[in-house]
Amino acid sequence: MLSDWFSRPHVEPWWQEAYDVGSIERNYGPSVDGLDPTELFVVETEGSPIGFIQRYLLDENASWKASLAPTGEHQKAVGIDYLIGDEARVGMGLGPRIIDAFVGSTWQRYPGVSEIVVAVQQANRRSWRALEKAGFERTWSGNLESDDPSDAGPSFVYVRRST
Repeated sequence: MLSDWFSRPHVEPWWQEAYDVGSIERNYGPSVDGLDPTELFVVETEGSPIGFIQRYLLDENASWKASLAPTGEHQKAVGIDYLIGDEARVGMGLGPRIIDAFVGSTWQRYPGVSEIVVAVQQANRRSWRALEKAGFERTWSGNLESDDPSDAGPSFVYVRRST
């Protein structure tokens, strides 16, 4: 399913990673097996899978935390990444609702966390508009220094702080 979603034209430009089954297993298998602390979730609507969302403590992801260092302190922070894989579900307002619900579950899961941080490509307007509608604030604009090809080019960083 992830392989299929990552290959779709509305996802592939923003989630730039190999999407063959072996690469999916290599990249996500350790989390599924409990060897990587990143938490992975399939988003369902009416019993059908439509998307994917993941979260991770920045303190457990040193390279990503270092990439975000120029954008702010980000102490006690969680990072998230998300996509709607089913093209028929894009543009229906689901993105902000999914993100907002996930933020709520993240505060419950990690009560000591003070913020949720997301980096998004500036050209990915749908994604950053979904974040804004879900209560995130744009806090930074520029080019991130990251090994992840999905981070290449001008980015925005959005933050939602706990209340």
